[in-house]
Amino acid sequence: MNIFKKIINCFVYFIRLLWSVISYIPTFFVRALTLIFICIFIVSFFSKINDNIDEGTALFIPMNGVLVEQAQEVSSFESFLGGSRRSEIELRNITNVIKAASNDKKINTIVISLSNFLGGYPADIFYLSEALNNFKKVDGNKIIAIADQYSQASYIIASFADQIILHPSGGVMLTGWSSKRVFVKDFLDKLDVKVLQFSKGEYKSATEIFTRSSMSNESKESNSKLLKVIWEFTSRSIEKNRNLENGFIENYIQNALVQNYNDTSMAKLALNKGLVDNLMTRVQVEKYLADQFPDEKNDWKFIHYRDYEQNSPERNKNIIGVVSIAGTILDGSQPKGSAGGENISAMIKEARNEKNLKALVLRVNTPGGSAFASEIIREQVLAIKDRDIPIVVSMGGLAASGGYWISADSDYIFAHESSVTGSIGVAAILFDAQETIKKIGLNEDGVSNSPFAGSLNNGILLSSPSEEVVDLIQGNVDRLYNDFIEIVANGRGISIEEANLIAKGRVWSGKDALEVGLIDQIGSFDDAVDKAKDLAAIKDYYLKEYDKTKNNISLIIEFLNLFLFKSDFDMRDNLYANFKNEFISIFKWSKNLNDRNQLYYICEECTIIN
Repeated sequence: MNIFKKIINCFVYFIRLLWSVISYIPTFFVRALTLIFICIFIVSFFSKINDNIDEGTALFIPMNGVLVEQAQEVSSFESFLGGSRRSEIELRNITNVIKAASNDKKINTIVISLSNFLGGYPADIFYLSEALNNFKKVDGNKIIAIADQYSQASYIIASFADQIILHPSGGVMLTGWSSKRVFVKDFLDKLDVKVLQFSKGEYKSATEIFTRSSMSNESKESNSKLLKVIWEFTSRSIEKNRNLENGFIENYIQNALVQNYNDTSMAKLALNKGLVDNLMTRVQVEKYLADQFPDEKNDWKFIHYRDYEQNSPERNKNIIGVVSIAGTILDGSQPKGSAGGENISAMIKEARNEKNLKALVLRVNTPGGSAFASEIIREQVLAIKDRDIPIVVSMGGLAASGGYWISADSDYIFAHESSVTGSIGVAAILFDAQETIKKIGLNEDGVSNSPFAGSLNNGILLSSPSEEVVDLIQGNVDRLYNDFIEIVANGRGISIEEANLIAKGRVWSGKDALEVGLIDQIGSFDDAVDKAKDLAAIKDYYLKEYDKTKNNISLIIEFLNLFLFKSDFDMRDNLYANFKNEFISIFKWSKNLNDRNQLYYICEECTIIN
């Protein structure tokens, strides 16, 4: 009996202990969250006190990651797991810091580290480079670039520096631009997956990777011309910045391998040819910076660009609104880094309801995507126009297909010479997997009220579609293409025939887009803002960016990342991860695309790499 009582007492004690722990959990989390909020407030408060910056402090910019218009939002789950998502650098965030530093007398040097720069769209890289160049134009200002090795993307930025430092074991890898894709038709044939392609425009090659074994002649022609324009601008820019003769870069690339064989390292070759100014090891760079920017407390005197406070612009009754359309256009509400039709529409509507809105600038940096999402965004743009408020578009590295559908009705369009735009066409695709599932002993069967029931729910069919379904989709594609042409014609003030000649799904560089009338002027985001001010006939204004403020969850995640010790340099993938990501990217055209009718204005072929 005593033993039985002891067991009962132990059990009761265990239950009480367990209940105490369970009861304490909510209190623990409340206290922990309160502490986190207090720490965030303290860190945020003191990080904004920059009056302690000494004169002669350098602004340090480690370019660790890929340059993007808008960084992808990371979920709290992904953040806690510490996944291998690549680091991203927001273009306008970093250019705004550089502009602020240009007006700061305490800062006369930018030190930019480029060892871990992963690239970006050419136009975005040049936009950043031009911001650096404007900083350098201020009397007494200079830029120092350092890297273990310069890729083409990083060297474009470095070429604007006054001094380029390279590690003796490194080199300058100039290669030209390329646009390549992996074609999976033969792979799908082995699986007995039939691909039904629906597109309009002979240059519209978004679905080619599924329907062909190689690039079409039309796609090669269009992309070759595009790359030629961008490469000419790239090489000309580098030659001008480094005071090199015309054609030097082309010659360097063609003969670098031969010269390297002549017992000359890539680093010494770059030094001898005038591409860099000094060869220094990491230890030597540390000593050099310590000598240039002496500091008793630290290795050298600098402030990280993330800690640099930018003066808040003075508010004015005249508002120029800014809405970013960045990433693939998807249906519904989407996190940052993707352009959700609902999100963007809501932002433009918020701007429309602003009483003092005088103009709107759309920053468009997208390959397009969902036809429906693109249209509901465009509807809000038209509603702004109905208020007689001028709309100016600033195209980033890529503003094509759905991006152009949204842009066409604006009052003025800017793009960089190396921006990629156009791709005015429509694409849809279905995968018929009927024979595939038969191979593993599965069959789909049943009844329906019409040939369309159950056939249009998603892009993968387990039963071959009827002729009626095929005709319906092709009819929708044809109709949307005609609508696209009409929108371009009306928006650009040209005839339907003229619009069709420059459409057909063809991609254009910003330079060529200007010649054919798809844009109005070569220029930057700042030029677009100035144009918006002129069209609105105002002198003073307040630039209001919509959906710019981070929410509390984002702040908490950033704070927690401090304790996960996520270094700026902790973003290099290993060989296995690179192979895995490359394989997954083969299917990136279809990843996350969610148009309710499986119809897309998208320019998958616009991806340009170095």
